[in-house]
Amino acid sequence: MKNLFSLLILSVSIIFANLSPAKAESLQMGISVDQVPVDSSFNGAEIVIFGSIETTEQAALFRGEYDVVIRVEGAPEDVIIRKKDRIGGIWINNEAESYESVPSFYAILSARPLNLISNSIELGPVSLGINNLGKNIPVEGQKTLIMNPGEFSDALRRLRIEQDLFSEIPGTLKQLSPSLFRATLSIPANVPIGEHKVTAFLFRNGEILNTNESSFKIEKVGFERWIYDLAHEQGLLYGIMAVLMAIFTGWAANAIFRKN
Repeated sequence: MKNLFSLLILSVSIIFANLSPAKAESLQMGISVDQVPVDSSFNGAEIVIFGSIETTEQAALFRGEYDVVIRVEGAPEDVIIRKKDRIGGIWINNEAESYESVPSFYAILSARPLNLISNSIELGPVSLGINNLGKNIPVEGQKTLIMNPGEFSDALRRLRIEQDLFSEIPGTLKQLSPSLFRATLSIPANVPIGEHKVTAFLFRNGEILNTNESSFKIEKVGFERWIYDLAHEQGLLYGIMAVLMAIFTGWAANAIFRKN
């Protein structure tokens, strides 16, 4: 009877152990600013993205088995890449390739190179990494960036990197402690206006365990904001003002030179 009771207690313990919640990992993330103001003197900026890794696997945390990768994306836009060929002694646009939903700005912040954190099988479906852009799985009813291997896709990546609009630099994320991290994002002077989405990915053994999302805005301020809003919201009035300004400038220059 005693052995039967012990067996019953053991069985109940096993059942409750199987019903207990699985160990989980999560990310907490914050951004140093909600808005980056842009005026006539803007020549770039730096913002800080910080956060922590929360896990019950403390031993794995202190062994450094977790990696955090942060992706920053500007609003998507449609892009046409053209190839010039020399025809009849003149360089003209010949072939072209169109791309939908290209990030207007794209940055990867990580402590290590992506190829040391995971592989393209894991990174491709979430478009994590410049070379993995356009490999994500299409969503029905939504525009999706598709970049097939070839010279046009290579040219798109190269041009955006040269313009400082695409970047992937290991070492931009620092581990302040086993659980705390801090990343510095350099924003170029030609950064596109609008909302930028920030996504943090938590990796262990090459697999994505958890993600966290946030955002910040790049906004024009002062006179530049007024001109920007006028051009986008009242295009006819903006065009008339531009023509009148050009006429006045030409008249003033002519008057000055005639006087001299």
